[in-house]
Amino acid sequence: MSSGPRTMNKSSAHNTILPEYVLFRSVCSSGLSKVRPLTEAATKNDQSGWNFGSGWPPSYWAYGRMRALIALIEASALNPKSVLEVAAGDAALCAYLASKGCRVAANDYRKENLEDAVRCFTNRGSIQLWPGNLFDLDPSATGLFDLVVACEIVEHVAHTVDFLKQLKRFVAPGGHILLTTPNGAYFRNKLPTHSAIKDFKALESQQFKPDADGHLFLITPGELRTLTQSAGLAVERITLWGTPLITGHLRLSRLASQSACWACYHVERLCQKLPFAFKEKACVNISAILTPASE
Repeated sequence: MSSGPRTMNKSSAHNTILPEYVLFRSVCSSGLSKVRPLTEAATKNDQSGWNFGSGWPPSYWAYGRMRALIALIEASALNPKSVLEVAAGDAALCAYLASKGCRVAANDYRKENLEDAVRCFTNRGSIQLWPGNLFDLDPSATGLFDLVVACEIVEHVAHTVDFLKQLKRFVAPGGHILLTTPNGAYFRNKLPTHSAIKDFKALESQQFKPDADGHLFLITPGELRTLTQSAGLAVERITLWGTPLITGHLRLSRLASQSACWACYHVERLCQKLPFAFKEKACVNISAILTPASE
């Protein structure tokens, strides 16, 4: 197998949502540099070790690597020619897709962080930057995209339906939205879910903050279906993934090791065959493919 992931067609991605074991083991061993076109200088900006360090399951570090790979595989499987990623963070997904010939644009609220991040990629000149508040962007300026990616951001935005409607404005005819978010139905979730919030306006002063401390609420799969419908979107597919055998929850992180990688990965794969109601409680993350609903 090559150092990068094999591009899957849509049907194979539907049946094999998780990345191939060889690739997962590779990024657990050597970091996400295996799938990111990074410069040699990028090693100096890898204090947390995501790109060049190791992180074996069950652990948060293995979970983070799998999350990045799943987004990459899901996006690639849709075969987009153009991609907009909102709240792009380090824009690593954009850099990968640009290396495969996609026209890519990265948006992030933190302008300086975004500009610093893309300097770490060998193809930084191929990544168009649209920093600032997503709600200030206009598709007449940016153009439309085959795929709009919003990974781990909807839980940071006070008005979910407005956010989804804004994403939809950038979707070209026949295009998709790839949305990921923590699963509010996960059995260890201690935050309120979307339906428990009474005053969303009160959350406006807290929105757009990064990392888990900025979570305003979480969203369950059922809530996501309702919210997307309200935004004029249809759910093409929802996938639940991230059991404690990957995340290290329930103190399983004490078992993290290279030798545990095979078993953890394959148990995660087997869980995909279990009933949806079980996965709703057992899995920490949601990945959804959305499309504009037919008028």
